Amino acid sequence: MSTTIYSLPNEILGLLPAFLDKIETITIASSSCRLLRDTFATASPATILRLAAASAPTFFPPHPYFLVAATARQASEWAVGDATRTALLHEAVQGGIDGLYEFCLAHAGHTLAGIRRLHRARFAIVNPLCDRIDQMAGQQYITTEDFWHGGVSEPNTLCTETDRSTFQIIIYGELFGCDMEAFLAAEGAPPATPVHSIATRLEYIKYCVPDWMCYGGYPGFEPPSRARGPYAPPIDPRDLPMDQHVLHHILECRRWRRMWAGAMKMVSGDERDGEIELDAYEEDWRTRLWREALMTQGLWGMQLVTLPAEQVDKKWLAKARWMREQVRKLQGPVEMSQINEICHLEVAVAPDPCTEAAVCGVCKSSNPSATSAIRSEEQNALDFRQVE
Repeated sequence: MSTTIYSLPNEILGLLPAFLDKIETITIASSSCRLLRDTFATASPATILRLAAASAPTFFPPHPYFLVAATARQASEWAVGDATRTALLHEAVQGGIDGLYEFCLAHAGHTLAGIRRLHRARFAIVNPLCDRIDQMAGQQYITTEDFWHGGVSEPNTLCTETDRSTFQIIIYGELFGCDMEAFLAAEGAPPATPVHSIATRLEYIKYCVPDWMCYGGYPGFEPPSRARGPYAPPIDPRDLPMDQHVLHHILECRRWRRMWAGAMKMVSGDERDGEIELDAYEEDWRTRLWREALMTQGLWGMQLVTLPAEQVDKKWLAKARWMREQVRKLQGPVEMSQINEICHLEVAVAPDPCTEAAVCGVCKSSNPSATSAIRSEEQNALDFRQVE
């Protein structure tokens, strides 16, 4: 009697995923017969993630951002509330997005069904969101006719890769979205569950949203480590991206706020929720907090602005309504914490990505002593090259 795959014991079949090379292999094999489909459906999350990582550059572009977005929530939950693990997260983040990627691979997993869901999310959520952000800060934005003379309502000097900016926002939500929920659930009291500190959030902004304005630091704000990661030698600070500046622009611009106002109106049914102030600093704190709560829910929360109401997962609509009610229960804005005694800069104790991007580097442009610091760094780099 000949041996076929159907004659193999379950114990042997269960070992097969460990010997496969990449995610495409397991998905193709799963579609070949019911036996393999059922067997591979129970493969360990660590094995599935290893296979996904092997295929990441081609199957999950942009690499490593997409796979970080798919695993950051698990890695964040593993670290939060534990000082030793949080220190490991800080160390990983200082390696930039590549360091965070390795951390996520070590402390997260995935399922085959989850991988298929991610593939669908690219077309339903990621691509439409990238297109929207491209109109706010990317090629569609900067190539608008008469750009500086009325072509766009909020012209700004920006340079970015839209997909990178998109995933920087998504990953922030995956890392810290649960913290926002904890603050809302507490109704103004201290959160009942562990949350990440402001320092952890700033570490993410500093190293995973790199910016040349952050390179030299400024009075009261330590420059980022140059031991490794995006600021490590031989990088010339003038070759660094301006990602914090771009992030701040996106989160403050009217198109972004109008996009979320549309989602807020869809959720509540209240016409007033669909309106925005021309100046972001004039809007009601409740409006801003509800928008920040929605936009920091990571990949799946973004369906609120990319899908029509009838296609949005009902649990996300319910969650968005709960957030609105929790914000309405608050007696005042979220507590602010001073992080820079010299410049008197404050950040909300709850996730506050726009302000965090500003204090890491954007506000430096209006600080003369801070600006001179980076000019000094640039001159040092220039002198070093001339000596070489």
